[in-house]
Amino acid sequence: MLNDGDLSESLQRAIDRAVVGVAYRELRAAASTLSVGYRHGNGRTPGHHAGSLVQLAYVATRMPATVAALRAVCREVRARCPDLSVETLLDVGAGPGSALWAARSVFSELGRATLIEPDQGMVQLARQLLDRSVLTEVKTTWSQQLDSEEAVEPKDLVVLGYLLTELDATTRTAAVASAWRACRGALAIVVPGSPQGFAAILDARRQLVSLGASVVAPCPHAEPCPLPTDDWCHFGVRLNRSSLHRRLKGGVLPYEDEKYSYVVVTRASGTPVLDRVIRRPQFRDRKVALRVCGRDGIREQMVPRSEGVRFREARKLRWGDACHISRKA
Repeated sequence: MLNDGDLSESLQRAIDRAVVGVAYRELRAAASTLSVGYRHGNGRTPGHHAGSLVQLAYVATRMPATVAALRAVCREVRARCPDLSVETLLDVGAGPGSALWAARSVFSELGRATLIEPDQGMVQLARQLLDRSVLTEVKTTWSQQLDSEEAVEPKDLVVLGYLLTELDATTRTAAVASAWRACRGALAIVVPGSPQGFAAILDARRQLVSLGASVVAPCPHAEPCPLPTDDWCHFGVRLNRSSLHRRLKGGVLPYEDEKYSYVVVTRASGTPVLDRVIRRPQFRDRKVALRVCGRDGIREQMVPRSEGVRFREARKLRWGDACHISRKA
C-alpha cells in the first residue's frame, strides 16, 4: 500500500511533467476560467469543449483534492468491508484517473482497472499522468461507454467520483443503476460537499436501497436521513498544496481543505458504524462537544473532562470518524 507521501509525490511529479513547456501565464488564465465556473456552481470536470489548457489547469488545481477525497472514501471502504478484496476497479466518469490513483493507494491487491471516460483528450492526459508513475503495474483499460463489454463485467469496487452533479436527473438515475449492475462488491459515490451534492447523494442512496443495496458508510443505517432539510452531510480532508498549486490559485496557505459528500453500499459484506461524528468536534469549557449521527438519529453529545477516559477518547475524535464513546448512563 502506498503511503500519503508516496502518492502525493508521484502524482505531483506526474503533474509537473504534464505542464512542462506550457506558458505559465496561459495556464494561470485557464485556471482562472476554471475557478469562475466553480464559483458559479459549474464545478465540472472539463470535457473536450474546454480545451487542453483548461484540462491541464484542472489537473494542476483540482485533481490532488479529488484524489484526497476519494482516497478517504476508499479507506472507509477498507474499514467497513475488511473482508472485501479489491482486485478489480470500475471508475465511471474517470476524468484524469483520480479514482485509480486513490484506490491503488489503499488497495494494494488492485491489479485491473476499467475507466470510463468519453473525452479522448482527457484520456490522453490521464495516460500521460500514469506513465512512469507508481501505478504502471495496474492493467488499465479505457472505454468511452458504460455498456461496453469490459465495463459490464462485474468489478470488486465501482466508483462514481465527482460525476453525479454533472448529470441531469434522468441520466443520473441511469448511471447509478448501471454502476450497481456492474458491482459485485462495493459501490462508492463521491460528490462535492455542497447542498446540491448531498441532494444527489440522497437520491442515489434511496435508489440503491430500493435495489437491495446495503448502506455501510457514512450512515449507521439505511433509514431516511435524519438531518433537517436545511442541513447537509459532508466531510473534509486536508491536503498540502504544491508551489504550482498555490501560484495557480493565488493561495497563501500551504494547505487546502476539500469538502465532499459520499455514500458506500455493498452487495453483501460490510458493517456500518454505530455512530459517526458529522461535524468538527468543539473543544470548550473543559468539554468536548460532538454532533453524532447514530442508528437512533442525530444527537449532541457533551463529554466533560471530569469523565476521564471518555474525555480522552473524545479529544482524539475527528470530523467523520466512527464514534465508539459510550453514552453516559
